[in-house]
Amino acid sequence: MADLLVLDDLHVTFHSDTGPVEAVRGLSLAVQRGERVGIVGESGSGKSMTGRAILGLIRPPGEVRAHRLAFDGQDLSHLPERRFRRLRGRRIAMILQDPKYSLNPVMRVGRQIVEAFRTADPALSRRAARDRALAALAAVQIPEADLGRVYDAWPHELSGGMGQRVMIAMMVALGPDLLIADEPTSALDVTVQMQVLAILDDLVRASGMGLMFISHDLNLVAGFCDRVVVMYAGRVMEECRAADLHAARHPYTRGLLAALPSIEGDRGDLPVLQRDPAWREAPP
Repeated sequence: MADLLVLDDLHVTFHSDTGPVEAVRGLSLAVQRGERVGIVGESGSGKSMTGRAILGLIRPPGEVRAHRLAFDGQDLSHLPERRFRRLRGRRIAMILQDPKYSLNPVMRVGRQIVEAFRTADPALSRRAARDRALAALAAVQIPEADLGRVYDAWPHELSGGMGQRVMIAMMVALGPDLLIADEPTSALDVTVQMQVLAILDDLVRASGMGLMFISHDLNLVAGFCDRVVVMYAGRVMEECRAADLHAARHPYTRGLLAALPSIEGDRGDLPVLQRDPAWREAPP
């Protein structure tokens, strides 16, 4: 099967008065249709910057360069902004961190979803766009979506879980081929987490959509994704099948796993991850 997304030697660099800061350094990975790829690592490891680079959202003083950055065979490295806008939402979408706070606070929820539909299809009537928006909310299991209570709500009136579902509805409403989910279950309780994951899983299975799932939760990624990429300091340390994550060999991955809290038994103090400077330069 042909790869939907191909990243080969991706670099994201921010130029500052004190010199360049490399957020992503030589990252290479691929995502196929219908595949769920987990990206894990500490804060600052380059996970979110990778997602933004794919969508062309890195702005000066940031710089993106790659030997190959391709989506469905199309080179994204030097794609004009006008053509990138045609891809965003329609074919590539991204759920940003803290989705509830990514909603426009001065627009009602329904109007924001309708705006996405009508931007993609200017000929679409307001009534037809409203019907599609209500269907999108129902697809993410929002209770009584057809009554329009969430549709007519302001973002601040939504709970955290409901805000997450609304953002997922907005991002998948146009049927993207690739969804980048950046911490879509952060700050949610376990029950709501499972509901959100079930929604994403249904979308991947039903449409064959490719999914990049960015998270800090190794146990969550191991149970949900097909493959896991472990990042540190902007580089890939290790890549493995999700089912084999707990047998990972790299000392960084082993350190992350050892630092996971457990309710079983008396483990005493959690171990502290000891970082080796050589990890920044050594080949994965």
